[in-house]
Amino acid sequence: MERFAAGEVRIGPAYESERIAVRAELASSAEQRRVALGADLVLVFESRETVRLALEESLRAERTSHHERIAAEADAFSVLTGGGHDLAATLYVDVADPVALAERLGELSGVEDTVYLEVAGRRVAGRPHPADSGSGAFHLLFALDDGQRAALLGGAAVAAGADHQGCRTSITLSADQGRAIGADLRG
Repeated sequence: MERFAAGEVRIGPAYESERIAVRAELASSAEQRRVALGADLVLVFESRETVRLALEESLRAERTSHHERIAAEADAFSVLTGGGHDLAATLYVDVADPVALAERLGELSGVEDTVYLEVAGRRVAGRPHPADSGSGAFHLLFALDDGQRAALLGGAAVAAGADHQGCRTSITLSADQGRAIGADLRG
């Protein structure tokens, strides 16, 4: 994880002038970063750019220009990025109705601890962010070893899955998806 530098975070007019183009560019690649793990579990791989956009949108909504607040938010969001040997993803329990979501979260309690990637035939467990709660979104880091990183960068098959009593699944990522998340390891 590399912290966001002060000049890297756009706010105010600097962000507004680029906002539409940046959002459109990231939206065009979103499907390559999204893996459905069943009917209501979705794993979305984050990149430094997707996390930075979320940070900038948060700062925009808060309408803040205080440097201390921006630095604190940037530090908080930085822990959600991967890099080096780590891939970052957000696991969503994708249920729109709040009552049904609460029920499904109960059924899937602990699912974030069972999500994994399989690269070149070897599993790596996702590590949930300790601050996540039962909101239906869980931030995960997948720490690849040298062999897994090299295999992913070399185009090896990648699967994502969950091994929870309420959801046992394994989905092979497409070659395009593998390339998209592999780009995050290149920095």
